[in-house]
Amino acid sequence: MDKNKKHKNTEHENTEMPMISRRKFLKGTAAAGVATALAAASPVLAMAEEFPPYRAGDWSKDGKAAQAGAVPDSKKNNASSADGTYRELNGNVFPANDASPIAPLVPPAVWDMECDICVIGAGGGGLNAAARAAELGAKVICVEAMGSWGGNAQSAGMCAILGGSKLQEKKKFAFPSYPFDPQAMTDWAMDEYHYAADPKLIYTIAEQGGKCIDWMGECGVNWRLGEVPVYVAPKKATLDHHVLKMKDATDAMFFFAKEHGAEFLFNAPAKAIYQDKTGRIVGVRVQTLKKGAVSIHASKAVIMTAGGFCNNKALLEKYIPTAAMGCACSYMIGGERGECFRMGLGVGADVSGFNSSASFDGGVDWQAEGGAWAHFLYDGMTQLSRQPWFTIDRCGNRLRYMDSRVEEDGADAIYALGDLATIQMTVPGHRSYIIFDSHYEEYLAGFAQEHCRKLLTPDLEQIEKVPEHYRDWHHGVQDAIDADVLKKRSTLEELEADLGFEPGVLTKAVEKWNETCKKGVDDFMYPLPSEWLHPIKDGPFYGCRIGGNIYGTKCGLLINEQMQVINTKGKVIPGLYAGWHTAGGACGENSYIGDPILGSLLGDVSLAFCGGYLSGGFAVKNEM
Repeated sequence: MDKNKKHKNTEHENTEMPMISRRKFLKGTAAAGVATALAAASPVLAMAEEFPPYRAGDWSKDGKAAQAGAVPDSKKNNASSADGTYRELNGNVFPANDASPIAPLVPPAVWDMECDICVIGAGGGGLNAAARAAELGAKVICVEAMGSWGGNAQSAGMCAILGGSKLQEKKKFAFPSYPFDPQAMTDWAMDEYHYAADPKLIYTIAEQGGKCIDWMGECGVNWRLGEVPVYVAPKKATLDHHVLKMKDATDAMFFFAKEHGAEFLFNAPAKAIYQDKTGRIVGVRVQTLKKGAVSIHASKAVIMTAGGFCNNKALLEKYIPTAAMGCACSYMIGGERGECFRMGLGVGADVSGFNSSASFDGGVDWQAEGGAWAHFLYDGMTQLSRQPWFTIDRCGNRLRYMDSRVEEDGADAIYALGDLATIQMTVPGHRSYIIFDSHYEEYLAGFAQEHCRKLLTPDLEQIEKVPEHYRDWHHGVQDAIDADVLKKRSTLEELEADLGFEPGVLTKAVEKWNETCKKGVDDFMYPLPSEWLHPIKDGPFYGCRIGGNIYGTKCGLLINEQMQVINTKGKVIPGLYAGWHTAGGACGENSYIGDPILGSLLGDVSLAFCGGYLSGGFAVKNEM
C-alpha cells in the first residue's frame, strides 16, 4: 500500500475532524518519544453516553461550579468511616461501580464488519497497536468510546529513561548504566521487585522500549530527526521545556495508522467480546451512535488497550484496596472504568499484580465535598497542592516533602512524584492537609518548583493545548474555593473545625511552625530549605485535604512476554492480547506506590505506547 495514501472518513467514523498531512500537522513540534511531557486532554473529546456529567471543578467547562443536582454537605470530620479512615467511597462520584465479569457473546451468523485485528481503545496504546498491526499488513479496525483519539495519553506524563533508543545512544545514556543492556535492566528490576515479577516480560519491555521510541519517531513523531529537542535525563535535568507534547505524539500515530488503512470508530464503546466454541476470541460488539449495536469480526485477534480501572469503585475495592483507601482522586478523565478487564475475567483470564497501582502527588480530595472522583490533572488547584506548604496529618504531625530540585539523573525527579504521593496517602486517615495563609501567591515564586509541579501560566510552551479556562492556574484554584474543596476561612479555628481536626490540633501545629519560621532554620527530621519557611499568620487562611492521585492500575489481566492473555489454568486464550494498562503483567503484589520499571523509568504513557507496539506486532506475527 502507498504509504502516503490518505483514507477518507468512512460512514462508521463519527467524527467531522479533517484529515491533514502528518508533515503539516507536526511541523515545528517536538519529539514526545523520549520527552517527559505533560499534556492537556483535548476539549473536543466526547464521553460515552453512560459517562456521568461532571460537577464542581469540571476542567472542560467555563470553570464555574456547574452543579448537576444536589451536592452533599462537606464532611464534618476528616474521615468517612467510623474507624477514622477513608474506606468508604462515595459511589455516586465514580464513573463506574461494577466488578462483575462481562460474559462473552456467541458469534452471530452474519457479521456487520470484517477485519483481521480489532483494537479496543484509541489512546496511546491503542493507536500504536493499530498503527503497528496495519503497517505489518493487517486489516485493522480500532474502536473508541470517546469522540476522538488520544484518550488519557493526552492528559498524562511520559518518560522513557531506560536507554536503547538512537537519541539516547547518541547522548550515551542508559539505565542502570551505559552501555544499554536489557539483561542488566532486567536484573536490576527483578531485584527491585524482590523477584515478584515476570523476568521474561520485563526483558521484552526493556529490549523493545527503545525500538518502540525509534519506530514512533520514524512514523512521524519527530519527523525532523536531529532538529528536535528531546529529554533523555541529562544531569541537572529540568522538565520545564518539555511540557504539553503528548497530543503531538497521539496525533502523529493516528494519522500514521490511517495512512496504512486502519479504520477508526469513535463514540463506539466496546460492550463485549465474542468467543467461539473452540475458546478463541473472534470479535467485538460495540454500541455506535448511528447504527446501534455493531458486531465486528476479528478473524485473527482482538487487542484490548482501553486502560485499567482507576475510575471503577467496585474494582478498586476488590483488587486494589490500598488505592481505594489511600487515593484522593483520579486524573484518568477519559474512561478507565475497567470494561476490558471485566471482559477478560468473563473469558477466564487470570489476574496479575493484585493491590498494585501508581499515584502522583497532589491528589485533591474533591469527592469528600461531593465532587467528582476524576479530574483534569494539570489544573491550578492540583499544581498548587504540589508545592512545599506546611503539610500535616490529622494528628498534627508534619510530613516529609520530597525536594524536586534534583542534581543528578532525571529519574530521581520522576521517583519523587510517586514517593510524595505515598507519603500523602499512607498517613493516619489516608489524607494529608496543606495549610497556608493569604500570602501564598508571593511565596510561590521562591519555591522554584520543577518536574511536573510547575504552575500553569500563559507563557508555558504549547499552553494552547490546555483547556482555555485553566491556562492561568488561578482559575483552577478559584474553582476549588468555590466548591469548598480548598477551604478559605477567616480564622485558623474555623479552618481547623471545617477540615475536621480535633480542637487544638491544627492551631498548635501552626504555632510550632511559625516559631520554626521565625528562627529561619527548620528543626524537622526532614528539614525544608530556609527560603521555604513562611509563617501562617495573616488571614484569610486556606486548607485542603490531599492524597494520592491515581494514574495507573498495575493490577490487570495476566499476560506473557508476547502480550497474550493467560487464563486461570496457565494457558493462552487464543486470539486475545492486552496492552497496558488492561494488563497487569510484570508487577508483583502490593505495589501500591508504583513500580520502578513500569512507572518511572518507562512512564505510564510510554508503557502504553510500548505495550501497543508489542501487542500489534505479536498479534500479526503469531496469528497471521
